[in-house]
Amino acid sequence: MKPEEGIVFPKIGDLITTERALALCRHFGLNHLIRRIEEAPEAYKAWTFDGCSCLPDEVMGLVTGCDWQDITDQCCLPHDLRYAYGELGNEEEREEADEAFYSDLVAKAGMEEWRASTFLIAVRVGGVEKFGLSFSWGFAHRREESPHGNHGDGDM
Repeated sequence: MKPEEGIVFPKIGDLITTERALALCRHFGLNHLIRRIEEAPEAYKAWTFDGCSCLPDEVMGLVTGCDWQDITDQCCLPHDLRYAYGELGNEEEREEADEAFYSDLVAKAGMEEWRASTFLIAVRVGGVEKFGLSFSWGFAHRREESPHGNHGDGDM
């Protein structure tokens, strides 16, 4: 699946500003995220698109037999948007994001269900908010310094 006219999918390493995220959310029909971002754009920071986190995209295509560009653009990108702007502490929304990722892998990338299930397990385990990683739930939220001196958004 190739991008529609007018939308340019980010390349790995591209900076995703709030403005660019809004355009991508519009493309994918992520209306709940559009409303959330528009209500408080200052609550979010720019982030770097890493494709399919923790696994080189070309390798993901190789091991699944699917077009890696479809996986990156049609599955990992909307999943990253859902994770970046997901409501902090909302495990139900996170689970919905992960289920949508699984569905996209099967429907949009043509991945076999059993293979997609392994990636679903990986994001369920690895994307936990409390890990605070660059791909953890809510990673685009700006976070204030905690009373313990930790910087939640990585900016020092």
